[in-house]
Amino acid sequence: MKRRKTKLPDEKLPGFLGRLLKSRLFVQNFLFLMGIMTLMFSSFALFTYRQSAAILENEFTASSQYRLEVTAQAIDNHLMDMRYIAATLDTNKMVQAFFAYQDPGLIYDDFYGRVQENLRAYVNGYSSIDSIYLYSGVSGNILSANERTNISYFSDQNWMTYFTENPEDFTVFFRAKNDAYPYVLCIMKQLRINGQDAAIVINLNLGNLSHLAEISNEPYQEIFLVSDDGEILFRHHQRELAEPLSTTPELSCFSRRQNTFSTLINNDTRPFTYTQVHSTRYPWSYITVTHLQEYTAMLSSSRALLMALFSVLFCTTLLIAFCFSLRSVKPIQNLLALLKNPQDTLSREMYNDKEIAYIADQITSYIQQNQALSDELTARLNLLNETKLLALQSQINPHFLFNTLNTIHIQESEALGYDHKIPRTTLALSRLLRYAIESTDLVSLETELGFTRMYISILQERYGNKLNVIYDIGHEALKARVPKLFIQPVIENAIFHGLAENMEEHSTLTLSCHQEEGMCCVSVRDNGVGMPSDTLEHLRLVLSDAFPLKGSIGLKNTVTRMNLLYGEGFSITIDSTPGKGSVFTLRFPFIQ
Repeated sequence: MKRRKTKLPDEKLPGFLGRLLKSRLFVQNFLFLMGIMTLMFSSFALFTYRQSAAILENEFTASSQYRLEVTAQAIDNHLMDMRYIAATLDTNKMVQAFFAYQDPGLIYDDFYGRVQENLRAYVNGYSSIDSIYLYSGVSGNILSANERTNISYFSDQNWMTYFTENPEDFTVFFRAKNDAYPYVLCIMKQLRINGQDAAIVINLNLGNLSHLAEISNEPYQEIFLVSDDGEILFRHHQRELAEPLSTTPELSCFSRRQNTFSTLINNDTRPFTYTQVHSTRYPWSYITVTHLQEYTAMLSSSRALLMALFSVLFCTTLLIAFCFSLRSVKPIQNLLALLKNPQDTLSREMYNDKEIAYIADQITSYIQQNQALSDELTARLNLLNETKLLALQSQINPHFLFNTLNTIHIQESEALGYDHKIPRTTLALSRLLRYAIESTDLVSLETELGFTRMYISILQERYGNKLNVIYDIGHEALKARVPKLFIQPVIENAIFHGLAENMEEHSTLTLSCHQEEGMCCVSVRDNGVGMPSDTLEHLRLVLSDAFPLKGSIGLKNTVTRMNLLYGEGFSITIDSTPGKGSVFTLRFPFIQ
């Protein structure tokens, strides 16, 4: 007998969905799975879109670069043709006669007409040639295809500013004809005839260069000539001969480091390809900016296709996330019940999956461990608060002493005068105390040396100025960052153990600070009693990290502080000779 499948009435379905939606676990799992799968499908769709966009971009940029390279080569070759024309004119006997003689018309019949006819042949033969000038410094005359006159009456003269003392083979430059218009590319061959300047000047009208004009006339493409100095030498509807790059925002991609490159700039409204090719012979670059309406249309088609695909994937993701979330609600609810009441004894039988049972056991164990750690942390925080209170109380005494010294200094100054050595000494001691209790850990070596001088001045007063001090300070080391009061214990040790036992007028302490190969070197030298070899060896052991702290507490603390701050970069060396004195040298990295 077949069993009939029980079918829920339609009116019960909304109630079932309502209970699921009220379950925060179900909603969280559903949104999580939905987000993960949506992210995966979105990444796939985005990757596909970017790949297709990259293929289109490579196709457009490669095409633009190839076309510009052909154009650049054609223009460079055209300029070589102009140089060939100038070289041909230079070898022409009649042109040579024009350069060499005051009046070559006495030598040749119809001389000027024949030369001008030759010039007109070149000007009419090339649409890009605006004019050709022959200038003779011997006669002071200038000859063009349509004019012969003295240079002083010739209106277009700014090309002469490019004359040099040592003429080169050719000079190529941009200029404005008659200082106004048109803008021309000038190819000048400067000569030296009978000690006088001469020149062959070919002026190419930039607007008539066929390769430039061909691209400029296209509605979606612009061409530019940009100098290596970053100035626009040619563009369509040019207003000035040399314009800044800011005139055309698309030229912000200009690079002086890359000779040839092409890139697609997608500003979402009007994408364009920027292509730059540097001339192989001249100091400028050819640049084209091509606005890509076709590229935008293709990208729009790709977006539409991907949006349709994404819609299908989104519906599939919705169904899968719902099924998995529904299956995961029950075990997660059991775990939540455990977290709400971890003190209850839970049996493994209530969990169908062994993994869930194992997680439940681990959660119980972690809760118990965390409770123990929480109790320990509370105890340590209470101890830390007590330590902070003691530290705050310990600051009262130094501040009280500092304020007391200030009061004493005021009374001494009123009684003895401000220049008396007693108030000066009190003031120095007050400043040293304030410097010691300030919270700053690191100071400049210049600041440290300033307070070290105060400390030494107090000691000099104590020993009746018998203590001589020599300072050898390198200016380059003053900016080093150092811990406070790291020199004072070394000086104190040198004076009290080296000089104080037999203080005389020639007792001398030398303090030197220098920078050497990225290291700061501070040394303290005295000419006192020195140390025997066994005492010196004991002191070295005391200052080593492995030796316990016994004696020389000030020096030991200094070495410990320097080791903590600089690590292996710090070193201290001690040398001493009985009867001659001792020297302590500290070396540590120079840090600003």
